[in-house]
Amino acid sequence: MTELSFPPAPPEPAKPRSNLRVVLVMVALMLLGVGAGAYGLGTMLFGYDAYVTQSGNMSPTLAPGDRLVVRQADDAGVHRGDVVAIDMSAYADSSRAGVSVVRVVGVAGDKVACCTDDHLSVNGKPLTEPYITPGYEGLFEFSAEVPEGAIFVEGDNRGNSDDSRFSGPVRLSGVVGVVVATGTVVTPKPLTPVTAFTDAGLPGTPYADGTLTTLRWWILGGFVLFVAGFTGLIVSVVRNAGRRRRAAAAPPVR
Repeated sequence: MTELSFPPAPPEPAKPRSNLRVVLVMVALMLLGVGAGAYGLGTMLFGYDAYVTQSGNMSPTLAPGDRLVVRQADDAGVHRGDVVAIDMSAYADSSRAGVSVVRVVGVAGDKVACCTDDHLSVNGKPLTEPYITPGYEGLFEFSAEVPEGAIFVEGDNRGNSDDSRFSGPVRLSGVVGVVVATGTVVTPKPLTPVTAFTDAGLPGTPYADGTLTTLRWWILGGFVLFVAGFTGLIVSVVRNAGRRRRAAAAPPVR
């Protein structure tokens, strides 16, 4: 009996490699980029307010017309030395409207007085305040104790500032936010935290905001991730289309 021999079967054409995994990775990078950028931009837009100083009560720290970046008030509270934006209707003895920018010199329980050796004192400790307008350290004598839920504020231009010396403490609920920088949220120039209160031995340090810088990195990182994912997706699609064209143009195997 004669065995029949058959030629070997032709090899199957190579299947195009699946591009799905690469596409999914690139799409994930794009989504991460959008999420990171949206978080950074959203926090910038909704976590900070912009104001323009209207008076010279905070000179020389702030000048009339300065643009301010104000971090909205939250549960962190305010501290001695903070520059804050307040609703003027929150003064104990005032019915005025509008927003004023002042410096916190006393918190709940503090006794604020003037003057000890021509200096403002808090809890009997005289302060050296290099940030105020020279020559206006002690304009007149007063003494006040700050009640719970309130702060005592003064302008840095003590000779031209209508503040707690005249209108009483400010309710904490009337604090709009803490002034953290001049300029804009995109180009902020951070305020330098003062050390007058800690130098005098009073606990608590002024608020220093590092969030704006972090948010800019979130936005930049999100942009980089989105561009990387988008570029990778385009390259992947183009390469896959090229492989399909080459496979379609190849002669059939007999």
